Amino acid sequence: KMFGVNVSISKVTRDLNIQPRQELFDLLKRTWGYETFRSLKIYKDLNVNHEVTEISQGSIIETVVQQAEHAYKGEKDKVNNVLLTSPTGAGKSLLFQLSAIFLAEKYGLLTIVVSPLVALMNDQVDGLTGYNAVATLNSNKTAADKEAILRGVREGAINLLYLSPELLLSYTITSFIGDRKLGFLVVDEAHTVTTWGRDFRVDYWFLGDYLRKARRLLKYPFPIFALTATAVWDPTGKNDMVFDTIRSLNMDPCIKFIGVVRRTNISFE
Repeated sequence: KMFGVNVSISKVTRDLNIQPRQELFDLLKRTWGYETFRSLKIYKDLNVNHEVTEISQGSIIETVVQQAEHAYKGEKDKVNNVLLTSPTGAGKSLLFQLSAIFLAEKYGLLTIVVSPLVALMNDQVDGLTGYNAVATLNSNKTAADKEAILRGVREGAINLLYLSPELLLSYTITSFIGDRKLGFLVVDEAHTVTTWGRDFRVDYWFLGDYLRKARRLLKYPFPIFALTATAVWDPTGKNDMVFDTIRSLNMDPCIKFIGVVRRTNISFE
């Protein structure tokens, strides 16, 4: 009132359980041999209570694909990033792998996955037995191997590229993708960008700034899809990792799928 300003407050709600398109089911069957998607337990709204709902993997994939399509079509104001917390073994890798394959087949888009461990990269690549347009760049590759992989990326023979954060930060984004357009970028094991995680890998301190500059360089806001099984929700900031991840990676605005990470099949005695 002192400054003559009128303030209105509104709450924006989003339906997280959206129906995936039929092409995603077809791709799931063709690549993985599954008829249906698995359901994940996701909190409805942790700002209110701990009520849980079940959301299909297909709904999360559809959400990621839609954000990538907004970026591809130049609809900057509609692009949101996506954060998922879900327990180990819940099928998180399928979420970005299927999204990447769909976007590559429909639009020719490339997906980059930033992962902290060589063994984890190799395990995920080896698990994609029904898809060959995938590769990983890491310290175990020879110079000739790296050159062949980069050539495959630029020529469109490779559509899903795994990178370590150290390698990504050593070059500009265009050094990897050439003239290809990026569909979205995945930060796997995203808890490593939080305050305690960055002590594990120092390069994660700089990943968010690198991605902000990459968007500016490419002149389009490719969405970021961050996934982790290790993230505490605490809006007070005392022991928070969810909002710490969003801030560190410059992911606002962000669609949040905060899952129940408790493993009921594991107990301590």
